[in-house]
Amino acid sequence: MRRSALLWSCVLGAATLAAAWASVALTSHQGRIVFDPAWPAALGQGDPLLIFLRLPRMPAGLLVGASLALSGLVLQGVTRNPLADPYLLGVSGGAGVGVVLLHALPSLVQSAGWWLIPIVAFLGAQGASLLVLLLARGSGGRLTVLGLILAGVVINSFCAAAMTFALARFDPFRVRVTTLWLAGGVSFASWHQLALATALLLGGWLFLRARAHQLNAFALGRAGAASVGVDADRLLLAAAVAASLLTGAAVSLGGLLGYVGLIVPHGVRLLVGQDFRRTLVVAPLAGALLLVIADAAARLLFAPEELPVGVITALLGCPVLLVLLRAQLRGRR
Repeated sequence: MRRSALLWSCVLGAATLAAAWASVALTSHQGRIVFDPAWPAALGQGDPLLIFLRLPRMPAGLLVGASLALSGLVLQGVTRNPLADPYLLGVSGGAGVGVVLLHALPSLVQSAGWWLIPIVAFLGAQGASLLVLLLARGSGGRLTVLGLILAGVVINSFCAAAMTFALARFDPFRVRVTTLWLAGGVSFASWHQLALATALLLGGWLFLRARAHQLNAFALGRAGAASVGVDADRLLLAAAVAASLLTGAAVSLGGLLGYVGLIVPHGVRLLVGQDFRRTLVVAPLAGALLLVIADAAARLLFAPEELPVGVITALLGCPVLLVLLRAQLRGRR
């Protein structure tokens, strides 16, 4: 790892730890923001409000941010599309459809167990990603930026329609809970879900890290990848599976959070360059930091009311998307 990547890893790691600690220490009381530095003592006393409500949000934000950042990084790399993002390409929408359909069958979740939710989210994300890659292929089987955007719009529209249809069959209470979840947030996370999401994140990261040199070769295009012995089709499929795994874990915890996987990879590449051996280390730290801060802002800005975290990430991501889209359009002239 180059010195700049090591330096930024240390800086982002320290900032993430500080933000994670502060996100638990900051709370609201009677509409005012209160700083509680003594929360570790309350944890030691077994405070149930802290253990089951306040504290799980912090690791959930870390896991969701890191997973979405990694997913966006690999999608942008293998599609060679700076606009690729799990949300924009419909991958998150596919995972969301799976989870919403499970919400329509609560008896199935109760009988099968909580672990069914991330599995169905992964399957939905995998199906959506494969459909997008299939629809986006142009002449000669090549992926194009325009094809990916249009395919993502189609899959997103279908997923939104499927989720709306499912919600129409819900009772009012489940409609409200599911709608809040779809808007994005980490307030529904439980400790057993966090344990599984941690395992999925580590597995996805190790899978991608072992293929960092192949991902670097793929950035040169199919011909460049083939010249160094990389099977482009197999790598594309493997990357789609890894991105779906990470997106499914993130959606099962935090709902449909957009733009994290778009803006973080661009910022990371500005800091440490294009090499996946470096970006795969820095991106999850940056994503975790971003989402922990966004969750704290959503929880505290209008306390005691709480905004969906997806509103914060959209406010950050939409200007970035417009800038990137404008740059792409200028490049096509």
